Amino acid sequence: MRRSGTAWAHTLRHCGIWMLGLGMVGCSKKDEPPPEPPVCQAEALESTDPSKVTIAGVPYSMTWGDDFGGALNGGQPRSKLNAAFWGKENLGVNYELQAYTNRECTDNPTAWNYCVEDGKLTLLARQEPLDCVVWQQCSATSACGTNGTCVNGYCLNDQNQNGVWDHDECAPANGVSNPPVNGTKYTSGRISSDEKVEFRYGYIEFRARMPFAELPAGTVPPQGMWPAIWLLGANSAIKNGGIDDSAGWPMTGEIDIMEYSQIKENPVLFPGNEAMGFNTLWREYPEPGELAASPGGWQPNACSEWPNNGDAKCDGTVDGPRATWKGKTLDYHQWHTWGFLWEENRFRIYIDDLPQHGGAPVGVFSIGDDATEFRQPMYLILNNAVGGELGCLGWNGRTCATSAQCANNAACVNGKCQETPGSCLNIDWAAHGDKAKLEVDYVRWYHRDSGYARLPRASCQNGDGQGTSDNIIRNCGFNEDFTYHRSDLFFEGGQGLTDIRNEGGEHGSVQWVRVDNGGWQSYSVQVRQEGFTLQAGESYRWKVDLKASAELPVLIKIVQAQEPWGVAATFTCNVGMAWTACSPPDFVLGATGTGKYKFEIDLGNGGLANYSGKEVFIDNMYLGTVTHACQPECTGKLCGDDGCGGTCGACLPGTVCAGWGQCAAPSPGGGTDGGTPDAGTPDAGAPDAGTPDAGTGEGGTVRLEAEAAALEGCWAEAGGDSGDKVVAFEGGDSICWSNVNLTGRTSATVHVGAPHAGGKALLTFNGGVIGTVTLGTATCGWSAPNLTDLTTALSATGTGTLCLTGETHPEGWIFSVDYLDLK
Repeated sequence: MRRSGTAWAHTLRHCGIWMLGLGMVGCSKKDEPPPEPPVCQAEALESTDPSKVTIAGVPYSMTWGDDFGGALNGGQPRSKLNAAFWGKENLGVNYELQAYTNRECTDNPTAWNYCVEDGKLTLLARQEPLDCVVWQQCSATSACGTNGTCVNGYCLNDQNQNGVWDHDECAPANGVSNPPVNGTKYTSGRISSDEKVEFRYGYIEFRARMPFAELPAGTVPPQGMWPAIWLLGANSAIKNGGIDDSAGWPMTGEIDIMEYSQIKENPVLFPGNEAMGFNTLWREYPEPGELAASPGGWQPNACSEWPNNGDAKCDGTVDGPRATWKGKTLDYHQWHTWGFLWEENRFRIYIDDLPQHGGAPVGVFSIGDDATEFRQPMYLILNNAVGGELGCLGWNGRTCATSAQCANNAACVNGKCQETPGSCLNIDWAAHGDKAKLEVDYVRWYHRDSGYARLPRASCQNGDGQGTSDNIIRNCGFNEDFTYHRSDLFFEGGQGLTDIRNEGGEHGSVQWVRVDNGGWQSYSVQVRQEGFTLQAGESYRWKVDLKASAELPVLIKIVQAQEPWGVAATFTCNVGMAWTACSPPDFVLGATGTGKYKFEIDLGNGGLANYSGKEVFIDNMYLGTVTHACQPECTGKLCGDDGCGGTCGACLPGTVCAGWGQCAAPSPGGGTDGGTPDAGTPDAGAPDAGTPDAGTGEGGTVRLEAEAAALEGCWAEAGGDSGDKVVAFEGGDSICWSNVNLTGRTSATVHVGAPHAGGKALLTFNGGVIGTVTLGTATCGWSAPNLTDLTTALSATGTGTLCLTGETHPEGWIFSVDYLDLK
């Protein structure tokens, strides 16, 4: 039975309980060993401490959270939003009808849109016109439209004729998407943690209640509200802070953990009452017949075929390819709790039945090799929209026989509803306007105590091989967790697509460009990394690896990133269909050349060739001083040492920079997390599995320690019965030992552990499957002493690469792996 958050709750099932002293829990051991692998005899209990959760036996600690004043309904007085966590935003998107304001209840006690009070945050919508003008230059009042005045060269507008300039009441327009508009009929609240709280991976939990919850039970609420709690990539084009903020949507990635269409509570319009939904959007290659099949188009997705160039997919939890999940029926009067579990290769969404209680997800999404949108830091947005696409307009075009089957009796023409962004709104603002609110009890972000794998530093960061980053271009190998190099590439007739692809092998992640139309200038299609400062009189070395779908001459250059676009160096590289190393001569920047520059690759038809219909691949962009001066290097990090005497970022108070390069809660022992090794980087001191006598145990047994293997998608940490163990072992992950001699060996025994049963892995030798191991019974935990042996017979002989490869498992992690014994 699942209990409230203030009670003890079960996290593992089918287990007994033993307690010693002050609530210690563990696994009982019988005097006689059982004939099968040990059965879990204990049940982990969730503490009332909200800073810790355990999910599938894996501990998480809270990195950041906001409880909005404390316990819900605790009588707390009004207070301001925590400005260290949240900023207000105002923008005009999705055909929404509201303006987002600055007004908090502490400063506007009778006309507010934000209030922290009584242990909760309230975002309140109001019926009131507001002119959230975008300041525009003018020379005369005639340029400012109705009720506009030109003052000191800028338009001031009073289109709603309320006698005041409303601009100061409006939240700032932050440059993303469309600017706010004048003449809105409603106001509301939207907050974002952009530039303040940005994390990668983890478990997010929040508790919220929908608009009009205070109406009597069974009441059909008014229509038209559209609240949401969601995530966007921290690389979105909003400000100039963080890692990089120049990527456009949908390349940023979007995850709508909770979005609620109150119109779907209307049983006449939507008998299924599936008002509570989630959604996820990413860029994807357009396929034949799709809306975005025109050159240069991207398809923003809610669900995908698999594989689709390694992007992402929905794992049987939605209605199929290209279909938005239809929603879930919940009682809008009640508080509900959402959980979002975000891991390296998938994320899952939970409603009420949370993962720490063994709950089942309502949605599961897998992340492919090329879906870097979901392997980058993201930030939170909480907003309460009025009307718009999912408030009203999103249901336009539904089949109807009469207008009674359309929202608010909108016209039924030729059997289709003719709804508008606000046609469904039927709120009695005088009677119920005080209930048009999204309420949030708390928001918490946890991270795995064992950390997360970091991408290894690309070799091109270290031009001279001396171990220190000396490349001015930070993302030289296109393997970082953000996507700015995809955006803003096509000009003056140029069209096409660009993306990051995982080629595997020596090059791994590379940038791919498809030129659909080369335009009429050499720069009509250009690929560039920019924004770095070069110094006059300094000598520089530069190079890049290229290949193409046909043999092509390609112009590469170093050019100023602003007018007058002065060119510092150019080079024509003859590129083949195999990788070509383009190594131009060194150059010295002119005496007046100090400033911002870009490394540019021109693929426009006005240059050296006709590039239309061609594909080009790019990797290992290098630009550095001939003396190889140290350059900051933060691949895969949000904090910590940049390798050049500086840091990759500061952490919020109360958090520390963990070994995996991200701010997190302090480890239980104090200080920073012990650290997770870079993904794919084995311990330098680990013995080679093929070394004679290395790891040889008694009776001729050869022991292959998991932490000494080449690890793909998983990593090592302390906790094995023999050395360290490997964790985060999931479907598709591999643990491989090279130069293993199986001649004369008849069996392989893998020492593993997991708090759940069913984990399965394949044993392969030189690519062929030679055995299967399955954990039939839970071992009580991931670490010593709760580990057990799984054995499979061997028939292969010879020397080669032996791998343990994970199959899929509903719990994510299959089991931890301590070692493998060959007998």
